[in-house]
Amino acid sequence: MVSIVDLGDWADNLEKAYDLPLKDQARITDAGAKVLKKNMESYIRERHYTNRKTGNDPHLADSVIEKPTNINGSIDGTSTVGFDPKKAYIARFISDGTRHVVYDASVTRTRHDKAGNLYARGGRKAINGDDFIDKVRNACLNEMFKAENAEYQKILKEKGVSGV
Repeated sequence: MVSIVDLGDWADNLEKAYDLPLKDQARITDAGAKVLKKNMESYIRERHYTNRKTGNDPHLADSVIEKPTNINGSIDGTSTVGFDPKKAYIARFISDGTRHVVYDASVTRTRHDKAGNLYARGGRKAINGDDFIDKVRNACLNEMFKAENAEYQKILKEKGVSGV
């Protein structure tokens, strides 16, 4: 039989487990964000990586950013995963596709204008949408939840809370 004292201890532990400061909430969501970042980088490398010299300009797979803050940079218990602002438009092209033609300078053809003069023009290339952001997020949800739960259990252990 459960005594009132045991029930009171359980309620105290439950209150400690529920009442988390923003730093701890950010730690939990950051654990899930790190998993999402890792999976996003590997998906982009696997499906959309071209072996070319980028110089100082990193590839999209190298531009995935993860922060333990919200989109405005405030600590409110959330974490954000996204792309470097200089590369975000490329991620949108890959995710949504392009309706309009994108000129690809690697493919050149000799053409004639109305007067019959020859000129070279870049080839045309349309990008089919991949919707990779939603695909990766949905594919790694269980892994993200496991990482967040592991971090939550670490926090509870640090607080000395058990049986919740």
